[in-house]
Amino acid sequence: MKIIDVTHYLEERFPLRLQEDFDNCGVQCGDVEQEITGALVCFEMSDKVIDEAIELGANLVISHHPLMLRRGICKIEPKDRVGKIICKALRHDLVLYSMHTNIDSVEGGGNDAFAERLGLKNVEVLVANESGLPGQNGLGRVGALPASMSAMDFLHYVKEHMGLHTLRYYGDMTRPVQRVAVCGGGGASFIENALAAKADAYVTGDVKYHDFFRANRQMLIVDIGHYEGEYFIKEIIYKALKEKFATFAASISKSDILEIMYL
Repeated sequence: MKIIDVTHYLEERFPLRLQEDFDNCGVQCGDVEQEITGALVCFEMSDKVIDEAIELGANLVISHHPLMLRRGICKIEPKDRVGKIICKALRHDLVLYSMHTNIDSVEGGGNDAFAERLGLKNVEVLVANESGLPGQNGLGRVGALPASMSAMDFLHYVKEHMGLHTLRYYGDMTRPVQRVAVCGGGGASFIENALAAKADAYVTGDVKYHDFFRANRQMLIVDIGHYEGEYFIKEIIYKALKEKFATFAASISKSDILEIMYL
């Protein structure tokens, strides 16, 4: 089986047409016409991940975050992080492949998994994707908790269900929470969309100081971090590979775990 057979399948499940304009999903580098020897799934490409793939004998590395965006790198040299990764991958005949906003947007992808982790019901797309593809596709989700709860109870609920040590929040703590919007990664640009969807709370990452004021305390804004709202996407990719292919080994990287220290 060739690597291109695997990438074609992934693109049927998670169409590239769903990626945002700035994004660069799909092949990052390498020859997809070669026979596949194994696949390694990671969240973020790194030198350690490439070494792990080489050690495992896997010549396809699939990440969530792409190495390069459309208006990003213009020159590849082994002098910086991205250049070193690409040069090492090419020296060892590896194909690097990324599934970013296409898997964020697709029905059954990252944002649906986020909503499921919080137990949301009657889930809808927060910002619809106009690709014309079937299904409920788009960034973010909004749905209802099983029962209304106080704002403080909700914050503890989020910490428990998302496996968090800490979070940041701002809003009216006297308002109960039941309708919740979510967006994995950095979703501060959708604060107004969450407000328009009549969410009592919006859970996302990468919220800057002034972003917290954009809802004018009409909605609780909860910043759990970028990685914390997306790390489970690795499981979605791995499961898709295991369900379809039995002719090569697929595994989840043990080298790209984000180890944040708390004091």
